Amino acid sequence: MGGSELGPIAEETWDDIRDKTGQGVDDVLNKKLSFAKGTKPERKVEAFVPLVKELKALGRHLHSSSQRLELDVEQWKRHSAELSTAAEAERKEWNAKQEEVAAQMTQIRELLEMQEQQNKQLEADVKAGEESLAAKEAALAAVQSKLESVQGELDRTAKSLDEREAKIREMEDVVRTGQKYSTTLQSYNTSLQADLTAEKERRDEVQKAKDELQGQAAELGGKVRSLEQLLAYEREQVTKLREERETTTRDLAVLRADLDNTRQERERAVADAAKAKDDMERLRAVGGKSLETLEALNNDKATMEAQLSMQTKMIATMREELAGAKEGRAMADAMADNRAAQIAELKAQVESLQGSLADAEKRVYEGELIRRKLHNIIQDLKGNIRVYCRVRPVSAAEAADVAHDSEMSLDFPTSGDLLGRGLTVMVPGSLTGQAPQKHQFAFDRVFSPGTGQEMVFDEISELVQSALDGHKVCIFAYGQTGSGKTYTMLGSRDQPGVIPRAMQQIFTSGQKLAAQDWRFNMQASMLEIYNEDIRDLLSRKKDDGKKHNVTHDSSGVTNVSDMTLVDVSRPEAVEQLLAQAMEKRTVGCTHLNEQSSRSHMVFTLRIEGDNTATGAKVSGVLNLIDLAGSERVKESGATGQRLKEAQAINKSLSALGDVIMALANKQEHVPFRNSKLTYLLQPCLGGDSKTLMFLNVAPTREFAHESLCSLRFGSKVNACEINVPKKNVVVPRG
Repeated sequence: MGGSELGPIAEETWDDIRDKTGQGVDDVLNKKLSFAKGTKPERKVEAFVPLVKELKALGRHLHSSSQRLELDVEQWKRHSAELSTAAEAERKEWNAKQEEVAAQMTQIRELLEMQEQQNKQLEADVKAGEESLAAKEAALAAVQSKLESVQGELDRTAKSLDEREAKIREMEDVVRTGQKYSTTLQSYNTSLQADLTAEKERRDEVQKAKDELQGQAAELGGKVRSLEQLLAYEREQVTKLREERETTTRDLAVLRADLDNTRQERERAVADAAKAKDDMERLRAVGGKSLETLEALNNDKATMEAQLSMQTKMIATMREELAGAKEGRAMADAMADNRAAQIAELKAQVESLQGSLADAEKRVYEGELIRRKLHNIIQDLKGNIRVYCRVRPVSAAEAADVAHDSEMSLDFPTSGDLLGRGLTVMVPGSLTGQAPQKHQFAFDRVFSPGTGQEMVFDEISELVQSALDGHKVCIFAYGQTGSGKTYTMLGSRDQPGVIPRAMQQIFTSGQKLAAQDWRFNMQASMLEIYNEDIRDLLSRKKDDGKKHNVTHDSSGVTNVSDMTLVDVSRPEAVEQLLAQAMEKRTVGCTHLNEQSSRSHMVFTLRIEGDNTATGAKVSGVLNLIDLAGSERVKESGATGQRLKEAQAINKSLSALGDVIMALANKQEHVPFRNSKLTYLLQPCLGGDSKTLMFLNVAPTREFAHESLCSLRFGSKVNACEINVPKKNVVVPRG
């Protein structure tokens, strides 16, 4: 019947649909397209067109298949009445197949909906690609028109290219010349490096010779001191012998006077005896005298003879004493002559040793000069900031005050490479019983507490001379309050510091250079930075109220607006300016320092020189700076205005530390503008200036922690590399 005819047809149709459409859709959907990088959108759209066509064909096939299935279903429904007599098993099978077909239809509809969405997306992509293609075609047309206009420009520039090629050839010649010059410079640099290595070796040899000479000088000094002590002892013995000789001479003179008196008395007694004898003879001759008179005369004669005998004995005794005194005097003279010969021999030895010592000291001094020059050359090549550490001596007040710990916390090496360059600080342990800690440091130079002002300045004299040669030079003193910064820079009337001695050297050297046709003009200015305000210390008014701004020009010269500039031509004029400025500088009393500087002081000397014979010109600047001391407010006891000053000082010094840290780490940004002090020092810290820092520290254990902080800061400063110093000299052409 109909059921037997339609069943196989429906099953075959479903298998065909499942095999041809379902698998085909999966293949199309799973197909992946790959494109090369930079493929144009129109190419991608063209690649999707075959897939779209396949999906459309599958969609049409699915649609027709679904229509046939629906017709079959309807046909099955029309013949359902006729198939009512079919077996229950066939009905169940049919129902199952119908449910399966319904599920497949649902899946096909979902696939069709998904395909329709993908078709819509593809159509949208195709449309966007077509629009992009149209836009690109329009842009291409515009580019083509622009290319046509550019072609004209290319034609016009073709001529200039020839000219540029000619210039390029000229530049290539210049470059080749520059390369040759660079090669020459490199070879010269290599030669300089070799010379520098040789100079370093020579410096090491000089340092070794210096150490040996210092050892010899110390040994000779010990011998000289021993001989001087022996000479003093011999001189003392000679003095005693001379005193004994003088005493003997005086005794001899007394004995001689007594002997003369005795002789005179004897002569008088002899004369009296002779006279009595004559009288007796006359009486006998006359015979008129009585027996009593004769007896009396005889008695007088016996008495006189007894006295004469006694005096004779006394004269003999005195002669014996005189002979003994003469013998003692002869012995004393012999001993004195012997002592004189010994003294003459000792004097000759002392003079010989002093000559050897002077020769050794001269060689040490010459070696020190060579070492200093080589060290300056090395520092100039390295571009480092020089750091000289100076330790002040223990004051009388500290030594007398039992409440303070005046014991030394610093130690200095007596030999080796660190002689004169190193020191060790002993930091006491805490109250918990922690052991003391040792910290060792090395700088370009270390001055022990016994070093005088003259020796300190000798070390920096060549650096000061550089300002007269046309360099920018900066010397500043850093340290805790009461560590000796102001004494180092200004000194006292009897012991002038760096600033007065530098002025004396500058003017003396300028006068000597006058013989070589050099003429110099010098201007001085002085300012202080107090609570982040700049004050003019040479202004006639106590507080002029002017706002002073700091600027740096392209050549690295620093200018401060509305500052008083004074022409100076002799050191005495500078001393008067210093006295005037110190009267206006802000100082105050704290628990740590009775005369504590409450501001940073900057002395600037501008030097302009020209040679009337050659026309050469030099321009130098000498900055000498006395920084205010860092302090701990708790220990200084600052309150009120003093507290505000201390906070401003510590803030500016902290900004200086940030700048040093940035320079040491070679950071791109250096915060010079964080304070007036650092901005004023910018050319000195980051420019082409020759810069030296005096690191002043206190020697006692009471300030050991502050000294350690200062020494650590000094090590960071010593590690900073700034630009190689440049000499500002103009030499006329021709």
